Amino acid sequence: MNKVDVNNIAPAEMQELYLLHRKMVEKYGFLHHFRNADEYKNLFLSAFTQGENELYIIENGGIVTFKKSADWGGNEQYELAVRLTEPAIDQLLTENLRKFIDSKLVKHKKIAIVALNDELDKLIAEYPYKTQLKAGNYTLHKSDINVSLLVEAATQCQAQNNDLRIVYSNALPEAYIEPYCDLFNALQNDMPDVENDGFVQYIEHPEKLRNRMKAFAANNRTHHCYMVFNASNEMVAMTNVAVNNNDPRFPYQFLIGVKDGYRGRGIGKWLYALMYKKLVDSVDFEKTHVNHHPNNKHAIDISEWVGYKFGYLETTFIIG
Repeated sequence: MNKVDVNNIAPAEMQELYLLHRKMVEKYGFLHHFRNADEYKNLFLSAFTQGENELYIIENGGIVTFKKSADWGGNEQYELAVRLTEPAIDQLLTENLRKFIDSKLVKHKKIAIVALNDELDKLIAEYPYKTQLKAGNYTLHKSDINVSLLVEAATQCQAQNNDLRIVYSNALPEAYIEPYCDLFNALQNDMPDVENDGFVQYIEHPEKLRNRMKAFAANNRTHHCYMVFNASNEMVAMTNVAVNNNDPRFPYQFLIGVKDGYRGRGIGKWLYALMYKKLVDSVDFEKTHVNHHPNNKHAIDISEWVGYKFGYLETTFIIG
């Protein structure tokens, strides 16, 4: 592993890093955010020009990053991520990573390790660890969306749920802020993520949501949200997509959920049908992406129904 001095990177080294990135896009199915080496340098490498963040090139193909981050609860942690261009980790790299991990544990006592698929399982097993997050990454090409299917499903779901009403927003009104937070937190409690022994839950608060909405507006981002209400005006389901209007190629789908007691009525399909029809009609995107815990079968089924395909599994382990 060779450390990269990002502040004094040579053109040849820059090109090597960008080619490694392209290979990892092909291997894992990453979104190809960076269209050329200059974008890669400006948008990705800029994170490693200050503080304790570190970047390494793996001699036989791949990169290692070490940086400050935070868990979902906002607690600071140090995160080691390994991305390989080769099919598997070899013995020499395993030994080098073990030494690197041990040196970071001496300094920080505890670190997060982000691994893809099962590539680091044997190495992780050498340490006491907890699983913080598991996320299957899925992508959906715009060209794979069957708009006729969405229109038909939306019509059927509306007829089957005439006691409910569905509302769209691209900037949540104040009246929806508190109900949104309440439903968001209730849905989080039901997620399979809580089964992970090192899971730290994200809690949504009205002020936090208001601040995020202000930040979205300031950065030209749109929060597309469909919400379902019952006859008592209680929010019982939602789905959300974030779009960067400066670069709308890759919208991010997050948290589709239906409150307990309303499941099994096709509401998730209704939400997805309307959301992806909205995106097709109003956003010039290439493909969307979503993360699902491997045990969240219902959400995975709905995503695959609309056309999402599995890419890779990302796991965050806490060791130390």
